[in-house]
Amino acid sequence: MGPANQHSERADQRHAEEVATLLRAVLDSPAVTGPATRAATYRGDELPPPLRRYVAKVRGESYRVTDEDVSTLLNAGHSQDAVFEITVATALGAAMRRLEAGLSGLREAR
Repeated sequence: MGPANQHSERADQRHAEEVATLLRAVLDSPAVTGPATRAATYRGDELPPPLRRYVAKVRGESYRVTDEDVSTLLNAGHSQDAVFEITVATALGAAMRRLEAGLSGLREAR
């Protein structure tokens, strides 16, 4: 096993507790949105139209999210806190998928 693979394996293990704490905080803590909604946005499950478009944009092209996108959700009845929670859960889900893909590639390279 090369040094890069050893380092990535240690990093994965070293931060497992912090990642688990972050996931619990975002997905399970009391919040304006329910745990089921946050879990659905985290996983990228099917959602109602305004949320579906917003979550897809956050997951795939977050740099393109505009005030108009947020206003659409606010106008649909979501509070600012709800939009924030949905955004964080969605971004965390996208980040975790990318992290897992990168770590999987490193594991396969061994």
